[in-house]
Amino acid sequence: MRAPEPADRPRLLAELREAIHRIERRPARRSGAVGCGLAEVDGALPGGGFPRGAISELAGGRACGKTAIALSLLSSLEEGDLFAWVDGRGEIYPPAAAARGVDLARLLIVRPAGRGRGPAQAGLWAAEALLGSGAFAAVVMDIPTRGAERGWAAVACRLQAAAEKGGAVGLWLAPSRAALRLPAAVRLDVAREGDRVTARRRLGEAEAIHAA
Repeated sequence: MRAPEPADRPRLLAELREAIHRIERRPARRSGAVGCGLAEVDGALPGGGFPRGAISELAGGRACGKTAIALSLLSSLEEGDLFAWVDGRGEIYPPAAAARGVDLARLLIVRPAGRGRGPAQAGLWAAEALLGSGAFAAVVMDIPTRGAERGWAAVACRLQAAAEKGGAVGLWLAPSRAALRLPAAVRLDVAREGDRVTARRRLGEAEAIHAA
């Protein structure tokens, strides 16, 4: 699904609402946490998983393992759960996702298009609509934020409010040195050391380091 230019925001939202309406089941309000199936990563998370109704951030450089963790989470969701991926970088590869156990029939991929601030703004609008719909158990957001600097605090608040409303697990994939940081309920710094993916969660002044 390709999003229109920023000027066509009403059409983008209408298309998303139509897609959501076709698959919406209006589940009961979700709560608790969802593990990704990687014991070492889940062990770094409060409650043993990523919290529902909140945004969690996976931060790290390219090929660090963020996508692998996100795909593992999707493959660990209950049968019948729907999930979405806002692919602002155009990097998600469905066959690779399927190879990691993700049911593509339950995955909605949204690829914003446009120039300048277009992809960032369209991706953020899409993420807000998906998180707040209540139709998806998890929404992964891989959105370049260049061009979204203005009003970023308001955008962050809207995303969090949408996650709370819909009860979804929101996973925000961020570069290690992002100029804009999302106020996340949980933040993991992800890195790859050889064949291992390490996940580090900051706990006040201390840090707990876990390897997957």
